[in-house]
Amino acid sequence: MTESKQESNKIKADILLAAQKRFRNFGYGKTTMAEVASDVNMSAANLYRYFDNKQDIAAECAIQCMDDLNALLENIVVMPNLDAIQRLHLYVQTSMRYHFDMMHDAPRLNELVENISTNHTELIYKRNQKSEKQIVSILQQGVDEGEFAVNDIAKTASAILKATVFFTVPVFMHLYTIEEFEKMAVDVVTLIINGLRKTN
Repeated sequence: MTESKQESNKIKADILLAAQKRFRNFGYGKTTMAEVASDVNMSAANLYRYFDNKQDIAAECAIQCMDDLNALLENIVVMPNLDAIQRLHLYVQTSMRYHFDMMHDAPRLNELVENISTNHTELIYKRNQKSEKQIVSILQQGVDEGEFAVNDIAKTASAILKATVFFTVPVFMHLYTIEEFEKMAVDVVTLIINGLRKTN
């Protein structure tokens, strides 16, 4: 019997879920294709019908996480009844909390992050492009509503992304509580906003 696309997608989703659990608990390096296959009750040979290697699984896990984060941040960009200042604070806080919640109690996930950063830089670039585009939208709102004075919105969005990347780096998340991290994020965004504010 031929496997339907829906069945194939379900099996792939189960494989990714099992792999994510392995990466969280044991790290990327100590996770094997055979172990992932066993976790979803299939042979290693059968697993290779869906993914060529562990690297492909890692990339798909990263894409899934990035898509989840992008959806959260995109909702903030279009959320009604927020001014640009509120939106920028919420944007950075949401990104920070997403990364903190994912990484703080699973330090071995850092192996996966390092792997993606080294072997799939195109995914990082794509994620950054989406983030910059979202921040551009927030800055444009601020300019349109007279909150911000920004000459080069695209360049400023890129600078803001770089200034807030600290709150997405796993190594720092094990040094602070979520309350400390949130306060630092508020302080950094407040400093940025003070520099963006339109002066009379």
